[in-house]
Amino acid sequence: MLMFRSRPLAPPRRSRPASSSLLGAVGLPLYLGLFATLALPGGAAADEVDDRRLAAAAKLDAALADAKLAAEPARQAALLQAAADETLQTFPNNVLLRDTFAKLGAATVADPRAAAEAWRGAVVEARDVLRFQPLIEAPLPVGFPAPTPVGEIEVKQLPKYRLAETPLPLLEGRAFWTLFNHIKSRDIAMTAPVQMGYTAAADGKLKKASMSFLYRSTEQGELGADGGVTVVETPAQLVVGIGLRGDASQRRIDEARARLEAWLEAHADQYRAAGTLRVMAYNSPFVAESKRFTEVQIPVIPAGAAK
Repeated sequence: MLMFRSRPLAPPRRSRPASSSLLGAVGLPLYLGLFATLALPGGAAADEVDDRRLAAAAKLDAALADAKLAAEPARQAALLQAAADETLQTFPNNVLLRDTFAKLGAATVADPRAAAEAWRGAVVEARDVLRFQPLIEAPLPVGFPAPTPVGEIEVKQLPKYRLAETPLPLLEGRAFWTLFNHIKSRDIAMTAPVQMGYTAAADGKLKKASMSFLYRSTEQGELGADGGVTVVETPAQLVVGIGLRGDASQRRIDEARARLEAWLEAHADQYRAAGTLRVMAYNSPFVAESKRFTEVQIPVIPAGAAK
């Protein structure tokens, strides 16, 4: 069963037409009802809690407390920077923390109080990143690995999985309804994540190309075209991915893409891209923005593999 939090609904933003997003096109109450009706039982907070991440978050909390007790701003900044350095040693693959701390460490701040405050803000953000646990609202496809932690880049193996895919027109709601009607008519339960396929335009910018609902099992349904939907199987493959916390805006997806491409360039002797970028969205719009989780992935193959 999906887990939803009781909270007042915010009024719609007038600056954005309601039809410009999945939420606006479908309507929040109905959208939630569809998820609640179609999802299989078993949705919950992430089943596996990473003790290392929670322990590191606790150390950052302790550093924040120690810094608060220190009288001199310079001492406060030193304590927080030392805690940041230890965190980076523990999580060398977390590019979000690395970039945040590196930028701050390279900055020249003449005012010790301003420096201490800047480090305090960075450490609080790092603590919250490490504490974050994705809210898994519906079961994953059979054999799917756990989501990649926020800010970390990792290569992982995806199993073969089946999905129902439809091209993404101007209105995302149209694609959603096409997929919804498809799985409803076949009594197929909703799963997480929803997959968004992208293509690169002539100017290199990313453009949404498709939306897909993943089947729970490759034994469900039949392959082939079904009206505006095509059911296909994605072969088992390696992907390199990075986890995102919060709203998956185009700017943040572009940043994630840049980080993944930079990682691939740095590891060109090990892996190379073997497909187009995809975005795996794990949460419905009802989940508070600060608790939403998305993973951005690029399929890869070993550097020595045949093209």
